[in-house]
Amino acid sequence: MATLDRNLSRMKDSHKFQRCFVVGNGPSLNRMDLDKLKDDFVFCTNAFFLMFPRIRWRPQYYTCVDTRVLPDRAQDIIAMHKAHPEMVCFFPKQVIDHATKRVTPTEEIIPPALNRLYFNQQVPLRDNLPFSAFSLEAHNYVIQPYTVTVTALQLAYFLGFEPIYLIGCDTNYVVPNTVFKEGEETEHGKMFFTSTADDDSNHFSPDYFGKGRKWHNPQVANMIWHYQMAHEALSIAGRHIYNATVGGKLEVFPRIDFNELC
Repeated sequence: MATLDRNLSRMKDSHKFQRCFVVGNGPSLNRMDLDKLKDDFVFCTNAFFLMFPRIRWRPQYYTCVDTRVLPDRAQDIIAMHKAHPEMVCFFPKQVIDHATKRVTPTEEIIPPALNRLYFNQQVPLRDNLPFSAFSLEAHNYVIQPYTVTVTALQLAYFLGFEPIYLIGCDTNYVVPNTVFKEGEETEHGKMFFTSTADDDSNHFSPDYFGKGRKWHNPQVANMIWHYQMAHEALSIAGRHIYNATVGGKLEVFPRIDFNELC
């Protein structure tokens, strides 16, 4: 889908009653024949472009919101989009450095271009659940996620996709001993990570968060909670999400065999 219109509201229900796949970046992708998705609508996230040499198709939609990953991978993202300008990319309007509290307009990191859209973002709240943690109105705002997959789900809902299938959402993290950790201590430990080796076992490639890459402490319990909020919100809205991941520990959604879908 290519458009010069950077107004997200005009994309509402543009894929009504069409299925899509939201692809996580877990190691389970290595156990799947991803070329089966060549005729499907696909959302990808973060550094999925590292998979491109191994597949014969390209996703129609891409998003990245993490305040460490987005600046760290900005040049890779720009290069990806230059090579595939038909892809529609979604970014938050601002990037907030949680260590320094500095706010940077995302357009200074990822400059405006054809098929790049920038959305408002709000923090998740727990006082009016599930909709204070999951937005059905992406043209107004998208809820900041504990995992970027929840951003993709909010956008997929807004575009009208039904049903939505998840793959590669292993939701299982082991932090290598080689990772450098910094920042203040929290209940989850230090929050800011920098890899010092290409030994990432949490994603489909060991260099995904490889040497020199910046990322956040993965808060798996909060990820599961946010998936649950997505499930509840979309159920109320009459939409369906299924987990077609091979294995993994995400049990919030009904499971379905990927090979039965494609």
